[in-house]
Amino acid sequence: MKVLYLGHYKEGTGWSRAAIDYIMALDSVGVDVVCRNIKLTDRTGEVPATVLKLEQKSFDDCTVCIQHLLPHHLVGTDHFDKNISYFVSESTSIKTTPWFPQLQQMDEVWVPNSDLQNGLTKDGLFDDASRIRLVPHTFDTNKYTKSYRDIFINSVDHKFKFYYIGEFNDRKNLESVIRSFHSEFDRSEPVALILKVKSHGSSPKQLTSQVEQLCQEIKKRMRMYPSVEDYHREVILSDEMDDDGINSLHQYGDCFVCTSHGEGWSIPAFDAMGFEKTPICSAIGGPKDFINSPEAGSCVGGVYSVCDSVDSAFPEMFTGREEWFVPCEHQIKNCMRYYYTNSDRIDRTAGLTQADKFSYENVGNKIKEYLL
Repeated sequence: MKVLYLGHYKEGTGWSRAAIDYIMALDSVGVDVVCRNIKLTDRTGEVPATVLKLEQKSFDDCTVCIQHLLPHHLVGTDHFDKNISYFVSESTSIKTTPWFPQLQQMDEVWVPNSDLQNGLTKDGLFDDASRIRLVPHTFDTNKYTKSYRDIFINSVDHKFKFYYIGEFNDRKNLESVIRSFHSEFDRSEPVALILKVKSHGSSPKQLTSQVEQLCQEIKKRMRMYPSVEDYHREVILSDEMDDDGINSLHQYGDCFVCTSHGEGWSIPAFDAMGFEKTPICSAIGGPKDFINSPEAGSCVGGVYSVCDSVDSAFPEMFTGREEWFVPCEHQIKNCMRYYYTNSDRIDRTAGLTQADKFSYENVGNKIKEYLL
């Protein structure tokens, strides 16, 4: 068996990171894997030497093709014994989107979380539901026990640090994080909120201004103090960081918070769990599958509402024909307070123990079983 793995793995995005990790997992368990990058943008991210070496191999005689691509790049073919799509979505149903028929041309569709597997099954993607397989994300879990360069932010060094890492867009629901933090913690308490944000097409200066404006608007509407200057001041990080820099931020923070409207997986939340930083996430998608105890992290409940995004990457996605998750801010606040109050009493090693279940070897062997 020889596997051709197609992916957008040179973009420096979470999507790229996932593709790289799957390629590495396959190689780690002895699968003969060849990879090819499908270019999307002019962005360039870090790619391990192992992946670059596998890229040089011939794809002659490949019997399986895994297309870890955006659905409009998928190609149906009978050239392989098995033609597989690795697919991620963050709404409750994609049946009304152009992506649905594009997925139907594949032999199998692999997804990272059980909510998505159940959603595609309910949508009737295939007559045979066994063609929709659950394959969780995989990670080099050795990185969670390494030390990275120290970060110093004088204004918050001595405080309990809640932090966020991710895109600045509607789906990520950053408003709930900001609002819950300021509602729960009085300005006299030694807490801080760090927001590491990125947004394709915005310069760091523009992005900082946009996030500052959002924070100011939220504080004005909350009306807790006479002036917005009386609230805790957020730390906004908008410059690019390499992988080691992001890992340093995980080690610096105390509690990760990302209460988004939907997550295929949430790599930053999983990394936070591995670094024993008790992530607080919405009870939807990936986090619901990998957070298994309060010591490892918490998933907050909520309701489903009609999507109303204005900044979707694709015009046909997240329209009013779809629904996404709206987390309960009362629960977010309670979780924040719990981890702040019990910071010295929680067995944080539970996060690393849970993360180890998703190592290259464990997930690689699961994929290997599906391919045999």
